[in-house]
Amino acid sequence: MKLWETLKTMSFKEAVDYIWEYYKIHIIGIIAGLFILGSIISSVLKEDEVLYNMMVVAPIPYDEVNVFSDQINEAHYEDFEVAVDNIIYDGGDLSNQSYDQVQKLIAKIAAGMVDVMVTEESFALDLVEQEGLTPIEDLFDVEKLKQHGVEVVDFGSGTAYGIKSNKLDVFQDNQHYQSRVLVFPSNAEQVDLTDDFLEALLP
Repeated sequence: MKLWETLKTMSFKEAVDYIWEYYKIHIIGIIAGLFILGSIISSVLKEDEVLYNMMVVAPIPYDEVNVFSDQINEAHYEDFEVAVDNIIYDGGDLSNQSYDQVQKLIAKIAAGMVDVMVTEESFALDLVEQEGLTPIEDLFDVEKLKQHGVEVVDFGSGTAYGIKSNKLDVFQDNQHYQSRVLVFPSNAEQVDLTDDFLEALLP
């Protein structure tokens, strides 16, 4: 718990940098192990599926996340799979959340394993202030979103960093995912898939 006490004194960006600096060997080791295991399984199944990683950071039960994962993949994507994971976020400061949940989130972001995050506007604002997000205009045509009635959010920065979920397909049909915001970590791995990911969700 000493690590947790240290992280509580840091901003979110500082915590990510700290975890990566002091635990990157562990993280790389775990990722390498998972990669090797995944490669073996993939070889056995003769598949090599491309994953676009979504992290849900909101008070949504795990079983609802699994339902959402099935819905978004069945309806929209053939060339890659949206791998949906989540942590239970109850609002407020990150230091007040579950240690295990925060550790999981920070480790995945630090390793570039979060391509899109679905969360509360308050948490997204913290990420904007920590310069941890990519502007929407660098990923997708903002005017096209607006033409489809999809609202973007600038969090008072003058630059759009978030996309409201209400008008996006699949999201708008699930009450747990309405009134959320989609944001994109600046070190995401599958940036090239973001255009296709968003295009398929336009109403």
